[in-house]
Amino acid sequence: MKAQRVDMFVCPSATPSDVSGLQKLADEGKIKPETLVALVGKTEGTGAHDDWGRIWADAALREWTARFLGVPKDEVAKHVIFVLSGGCPGVITPHIAAVTREFVDVPDGGDREKRLVVGRAGSEAIGPEEVGRMGMIRKVAAATHEAMKDAGLTDPKDVHLVMVKVPGLTVASIRDAESRGETVVSHDLTFGPEGAGVYANDAAALGVAMALGEVPESKLSDDVVRRDWDLFSEVAMTSSGGEKRHGEVVVFGNSTASASALRIGHSVTHDFIDAEGVRAALRSAGLQFDGDGLPDQDDLRRLVHVFAKSVIPGNDHVRGNRITLLDDVHAYEIGKALGGMLVASVTGRTTNYVSGGERNSHQGPPDGNIVAAVVRAD
Repeated sequence: MKAQRVDMFVCPSATPSDVSGLQKLADEGKIKPETLVALVGKTEGTGAHDDWGRIWADAALREWTARFLGVPKDEVAKHVIFVLSGGCPGVITPHIAAVTREFVDVPDGGDREKRLVVGRAGSEAIGPEEVGRMGMIRKVAAATHEAMKDAGLTDPKDVHLVMVKVPGLTVASIRDAESRGETVVSHDLTFGPEGAGVYANDAAALGVAMALGEVPESKLSDDVVRRDWDLFSEVAMTSSGGEKRHGEVVVFGNSTASASALRIGHSVTHDFIDAEGVRAALRSAGLQFDGDGLPDQDDLRRLVHVFAKSVIPGNDHVRGNRITLLDDVHAYEIGKALGGMLVASVTGRTTNYVSGGERNSHQGPPDGNIVAAVVRAD
């Protein structure tokens, strides 16, 4: 029988256009044109809708990938999914994680442990009038189903992370919608509580929740987006950008139909200082350190990568004590920085994918955040 063999390589970036780490992997034969399926990473910049650092990185990576694959730049998306999250405040190192997949022959039958598999899919084009609304939710849900099928996953419980990049709104896309007699969810282009950026992120998260059965479609409508916080996904990590026209979805899960040396697990934190939530994600992936202690060096050598959200809570208290974050004009950047510091305090490394900064989200439970970890099983 055929089984997936998935690997993941993390390359720190010196600048948004730095592709030297990827080129080194290619020169060493660790990534090949036929095995590269996704590039996921953090790029330096503002993280806002006009983050030119992220756009610069996307352009540089697309150009490099086109040369690597030997295809035109406008065909790259047919072969490799890009999920880039902008903004690296605090101790988040800009980096790109290259995800590879090949299919190998393995013996039929036998008791195999579940190991990492990956699937990818692109959504139908998402119009500006659909951003943050049911149109986006349904299209992301459909793409998530396709990505699960591509991964060979049928049980949502085997899915531990769904990364999604969707279109945001820009002045130009708003003008386009309104010229056709359509409305948009917001004219605020920020990631503030009523900003178009967070509406896009949260509709994408609800699309994942719908696909995985975390939230039934009957409970979803335009009106619940960024209003009903009891509706959420525990595995969706989403971001948006004005440079996108389609949604891009990457599903990570575990399956016995895998020959990978990697395994993935996830958990949630319950507030900004919940280090146990990070440790629980590492244990879910297979590290076996005890109690409230930190993973030792042998554990950390097995740790490949950590993905986390860092959403600002909707209230101004943490464990009964008031904090001033909601009054801070720099809360968006600080929220990401806090998440980066929390994860780094457990993992002992700064090349962690930490996305967030928005206030409240359908990504994770109220006041909590999602953490997923990939480890080497042996």
